[in-house]
Amino acid sequence: MRGNLTVLSDAAHWWRAATGDVATKIEDAALCAKAAELLPPEPWSEATWGEWTAAIKAATGAKGRALFHPLRLALTGEEAGPELKTLLPFIGRERALARLTRG
Repeated sequence: MRGNLTVLSDAAHWWRAATGDVATKIEDAALCAKAAELLPPEPWSEATWGEWTAAIKAATGAKGRALFHPLRLALTGEEAGPELKTLLPFIGRERALARLTRG
C-alpha cells in the first residue's frame, strides 16, 4: 500500500475507495457476475484475493489484464492503485458484492 501513498491525503483517498460509496465501473459484466457468484464467505484475509481470483480464472478462463482490470474497476473505480489483496478485506463481502453487480 505504501507504494501508492505520496502524501497523507492519498491514504484518505484509498480508505474512501475501500469503505465509501464510490463510482465504480463495470467493464466486463459477465466476468463481474461470475466474480460475484464466486465471492467467498468472510472473514477475509490477504489470501482471499488469490483464492478468489484463481476460482474466477478457472470458471471463466480470463487471466492477466482481462481478469484483474475489470475487477479493479468494479471494486475501486480506479485504473490503478494498491494491491487488491490488501484492499479487499477492507472493502468487505457486502460492499464487494454490491459493486460487482452494479450496472
